[in-house]
Amino acid sequence: MTLPSPAQVLPHRPPMILIDELLSSSKDSLCARVRLREDSPFVEDGRVSSLVAIEYMAQTIAALAGLRKRARGEEPRRGYLLGCRELKLPVDELRAGDELTVQVRETWTTEELGHFECSVTRGDELVAAGVLSVYQGELPAEPA
Repeated sequence: MTLPSPAQVLPHRPPMILIDELLSSSKDSLCARVRLREDSPFVEDGRVSSLVAIEYMAQTIAALAGLRKRARGEEPRRGYLLGCRELKLPVDELRAGDELTVQVRETWTTEELGHFECSVTRGDELVAAGVLSVYQGELPAEPA
């Protein structure tokens, strides 16, 4: 099965689409690729903090939600990162030229809330991992 481009399933627009390709999916998981280039957002002097991997994981979760919406003929919705537990960042930085694989697996979900086990690897090397909690729904209106 050919997967759509990230732009077709994410509510983001360039230049803030940080994942480059959807590689494989199942009912409760998605694998994506990130290619870091000199002109990639957040890359400065050929380097980016490994902390940005949290956003790669969050966008891959958003792409999984977008794939589900697309299957129902709906548009992708904006989501919100609520938190991250058990964050591991074994490296301090990533570099332009790195090709990263992002894996997310849903461990618990409701219509609006979800928890996902996530990892980012560079080849066989783990560069980030954590459990992300996300919300995809309407936010309450600001009081007048």
